[in-house]
Amino acid sequence: MRRLIRPGLIQLAAAALAWLWFAPLAEPLAWSSLAALVAVALAMACRIAAPARWLYALLWPTVAMALTLALPPWLYLAALALTLGLGRNAFSERVPLYRSNLRVVEALAERLPQGAALLEAGCGDARLALALARRRPDLTITGVENAWLAWAWAKWRWFAAGRPAAVRIRFASLWRCDWHGYHAIYVFLSPAPMPRVWARFLQGAEAGALLISNSFTVPGVTADETLPLGGPLQRALYLWRRPHGAC
Repeated sequence: MRRLIRPGLIQLAAAALAWLWFAPLAEPLAWSSLAALVAVALAMACRIAAPARWLYALLWPTVAMALTLALPPWLYLAALALTLGLGRNAFSERVPLYRSNLRVVEALAERLPQGAALLEAGCGDARLALALARRRPDLTITGVENAWLAWAWAKWRWFAAGRPAAVRIRFASLWRCDWHGYHAIYVFLSPAPMPRVWARFLQGAEAGALLISNSFTVPGVTADETLPLGGPLQRALYLWRRPHGAC
């Protein structure tokens, strides 16, 4: 909840400042456009990272558009349910819903040892887990997801794929599930939780296990191995091996 305070204050301040020049109900387009610009400027002043700061421009133009269209109330509830169902972790953990691409599948298929057990901590729609299971049927893959709509989507895809025995999809938080017993843990999250991921890995994974992160590094910890992906967004896989005796 604390993580929502600063974005909320920025948006409220942007709306209030824009109100000094334009009345929201009389000139919704001008007011929302100015509020969007002010929100981005405030986000830049607060040193919010470049990809995220542009999202601050979306709120008030969306509100103005909705008011202009006079949409029925149930659509707002549906939009809220969809947002929370798919992206609740963007609010609570600063982790958007990312989908791993096929280059990641190929890289993992080549790198993981024979018969490995893989935990995908935050599996989204299970795209990676199911594709990797088809590519490497010797693997045992467990995907955990705690956004209920993303989990339901993953479960549906698992059923549609014929309920492969080598893949398990669980509704659970990656922080509360057991990381022990896996040869590798794969994450595709964001920079924000990576220090906590590293601490959880050292505490919960077994000795010799691999932590594999798509695109995001652990601050202050050099990766033992890097597998380039060549994409503009999904750039590389970073691998760390848990040392013996770590605590």
